[in-house]
Amino acid sequence: MGKMPLLDHVKSFYPSTSLSNVLLIGCQHILASTHSMLRSLYSAGLCPKNIFLLGKCYSTNKAVWKEMQLDGIHVSPLSFDFKSYQAFDDQFCRIVAQFLEQTLSRVELSKFSKIILMDDGGQLLALSSKLLKGHNNVIAIEQTTSGYKKIQSCTLQFPVINVARCQAKLNYESPMIAEVVVKKALKRIAALECTPKEILIIGNGAIGSAIHRALKDDYRAYIYDKNMNDTHSLNEHLQRADLIIGCTGEKSLAFSKFKLLKKGCVLFSASSSDREFDAINFRKLVKLIKSCHADVQVQGITLLNCGFPINFDGGRNSVAPTKIQLTRALLMAALFQACEMSDCVSEIVPLDIEAQRDIVSKYLQLYPSFTLSSVQPAIYEKHRSISRKLPLARKGKALHRRSCQKPKNFSLTL
Repeated sequence: MGKMPLLDHVKSFYPSTSLSNVLLIGCQHILASTHSMLRSLYSAGLCPKNIFLLGKCYSTNKAVWKEMQLDGIHVSPLSFDFKSYQAFDDQFCRIVAQFLEQTLSRVELSKFSKIILMDDGGQLLALSSKLLKGHNNVIAIEQTTSGYKKIQSCTLQFPVINVARCQAKLNYESPMIAEVVVKKALKRIAALECTPKEILIIGNGAIGSAIHRALKDDYRAYIYDKNMNDTHSLNEHLQRADLIIGCTGEKSLAFSKFKLLKKGCVLFSASSSDREFDAINFRKLVKLIKSCHADVQVQGITLLNCGFPINFDGGRNSVAPTKIQLTRALLMAALFQACEMSDCVSEIVPLDIEAQRDIVSKYLQLYPSFTLSSVQPAIYEKHRSISRKLPLARKGKALHRRSCQKPKNFSLTL
């Protein structure tokens, strides 16, 4: 597994915090970097047998799944479930319900001082609000924007630490994801013997804008956002685009719009699930697909990776451990913050700002070449080689070291 020194740094914030009496239930990508994060918590007292995990078919690596099992982690076989004729969100809702039912039937909740839920996508938290009602030792963590949006409409029964919208994640993770997305997409497109000239990016959020910056100097790259442009503008771009990248986190292109696309157009998602391009209706036009990483071709249109995010290709990691350790460190800090919280209201609370500052500061010390001013992660040549070109760190007050004290409880304001 790749080295992630930032994780040991986070543990140094909480030298006296023990996780020995913690139950961790999580919906996480079953990747090597996730396993490294969990293993680094063993020395803080977290017992593998007290960890119950569910992965997603498109981001579960089989070898890592087996390694977690060997550690004693209860990682669900439901992590591999994929049915090409079903929308993933509908299928995953049923999978999460089954996973929770199985998990709660195997553990005695009353023996744990803390029950921590660590979610990616909000589905686990939404269902747990009903199943864990009345348990006052539950604290949750949400790490994705789509999950954050989902739980906003829920009646929460426990506090939720908001890693998803913390500034450290928004500012530093997005360019990392953009770099990987563009690199992997161009490699897949090259195998199709397709050279895109005009690229349409749908969604001007953190990921979409970072991808646009990475591509705009080498391609005719346009960005569309429903909050910035009208539908007529979208239709015009759809008819010209050779490559369309979905970055909205929701359905960016309904299947009814596919008739506007030019022959040879390639589509891929850079968000989550398979919802960006109404992939279920696209997959129904071909024979049953066994692999969720297959490319689907229908009437001259190609949907990469079955409509799932292009950065998840079945490998041990989707982003290099040296980079994604920043996100893992933020999740670890949230877990420790959860352990130290008491008498908390059932609301969304921010990740400790001092922990964020210290994590970013240490990360930039370890990797001074990572820069943030222009966020242009890579320049892509014709033969798809990459030149590392990362942005300057933001100027301003120096990030100061965080003292080992209990994090304050904040109320969230956006």
